[in-house]
Amino acid sequence: MPGPPPNPDRVRRAAPARGEFRSAPAPSWSHGAFPPPPDGLTPASITAWQTWGAAWFAAWWTPADLPALRLLLQLHEQVERGEFVRATELRRWMDSFGITPKGQQSLRWRPPTPTELPATSDRSAYTHLRAVNPKEGPA
Repeated sequence: MPGPPPNPDRVRRAAPARGEFRSAPAPSWSHGAFPPPPDGLTPASITAWQTWGAAWFAAWWTPADLPALRLLLQLHEQVERGEFVRATELRRWMDSFGITPKGQQSLRWRPPTPTELPATSDRSAYTHLRAVNPKEGPA
């Protein structure tokens, strides 16, 4: 049975042991185009590489991280092919790069909020569209 709810008036007297959470500095990889994946990978590993590069946590990575990320991708490939029965090492590597929720919490990373993102000057191709109720039909 859980205890009483936390007191909302409680003031934190000490700084958090791991520091405060920090928002990602950009919405994704910010060092030019994310490099293409190496040749000879399974479709699942190619998708993982592309997804990681487009995700918000890639904003924390630098070009110096690419060799280790390629090793992580090779490990992902081995797990995908069934060469490794247990994926513990893969999970640990993913944690260290902030790919998993546990890794993000450990690194104190959070996605950027819309107010923290830089404003873009180009208009989206979909801003002129609006939602339509299927029962009413188009106007």
